[in-house]
Amino acid sequence: MNQHTQPTPLTAQQLDDIDTRAKAATPGPWTLSENYSDVLGPDGHQLASYWNPTSETRNGEFIAHAREDVRTLLAEVRRLRARVAELERPAVEAKRNEIRQSFAELVTQAREDRDYEGAFDVQCRLREHEEQWQREDTAAAAAAVSAGAGR
Repeated sequence: MNQHTQPTPLTAQQLDDIDTRAKAATPGPWTLSENYSDVLGPDGHQLASYWNPTSETRNGEFIAHAREDVRTLLAEVRRLRARVAELERPAVEAKRNEIRQSFAELVTQAREDRDYEGAFDVQCRLREHEEQWQREDTAAAAAAVSAGAGR
């Protein structure tokens, strides 16, 4: 991906996969050896090594911090997604209320036209929407709890 390309948003599954890989890595903290360009685990064992310590120190620093940085970034992505959902909530509810009102008007009109089957059909469709919204709300609440827990 170059700097001019808009990245595709990560799916929840992709975030979970990254989190799983980060959790499976050797426990931290990782450190950079002072004398060599080695990345060491908390027990002092070598995790990675470079041939040229002077030119590769920056890479070693990056790798040494990667485990915790990835976990921190994942938590931040989840926190921001939960915040976006929270901020979008009033607009979502307003749109749902508009839809509910439209359905209510359709039911009223169908009844005035003595189209009771049509009125029933509209009520069933609204019920389907309400059930879908409930599933969406449940999933959003679970995601918010997950983001708050830092997974």
